[in-house]
Amino acid sequence: MRTATTWLDRVPSLDIPDLREVHRISRALLDQLADDRDLLTLLVSEVLHDPERLAASRVTLLLNRLSLYQAPDRGFEIRLNMNPRPDNQLVPHDHCYAFATRILAGGYLQVVRRRTDGWDGPFTGADLEPAIVTVERPGSAYTLDHTMVHQAVMEPDTVTLFVRCPRRKKLSHAAEELMPPKETWPAPAEPGDPTVESRPATVEEYTQMRTYLMQHRLIN
Repeated sequence: MRTATTWLDRVPSLDIPDLREVHRISRALLDQLADDRDLLTLLVSEVLHDPERLAASRVTLLLNRLSLYQAPDRGFEIRLNMNPRPDNQLVPHDHCYAFATRILAGGYLQVVRRRTDGWDGPFTGADLEPAIVTVERPGSAYTLDHTMVHQAVMEPDTVTLFVRCPRRKKLSHAAEELMPPKETWPAPAEPGDPTVESRPATVEEYTQMRTYLMQHRLIN
């Protein structure tokens, strides 16, 4: 199921090498969507009726997320992140894609770290030095490349819009020796299933996320 035709269908491709242009396009997208409450409500509601977006909505060791809009032909996906688990966000990590985000509610302390062993492949905590520390609040927005390592320790009620750009490397990485213990990972969707770092959200979990957003007056 596609979403109803909206201005999102006119957003340019983000499958481009210029990170400044990625930031310009993404920032305009995020600002407009943050102000378009009716569209945000529609996108959240549609997830339940779209198998692809529901399967891409996940419960992870860091937070929960909804997949609001998918544009593989233009190289991006829009997500809504919520329910952060601050104790599990202490591990430095990178992503296999560039991304842009805007804070809708709550906030967090972010540390962007500098790698001392080059830009590629696995790393440990000993390979990192602090580079930039920021405090993000509602309305804040930024873009990070896939080469950057960061930590974002979120307040409990933080909700963010997130634009995922195309994959630029096979795997993301984290400082393995700092990974949170398995007992803090998401509970299995079904009793007896193995515990994993990330799994698709159940319909019940989707409903809980939608209710949470309504209760916090982020959607209608």
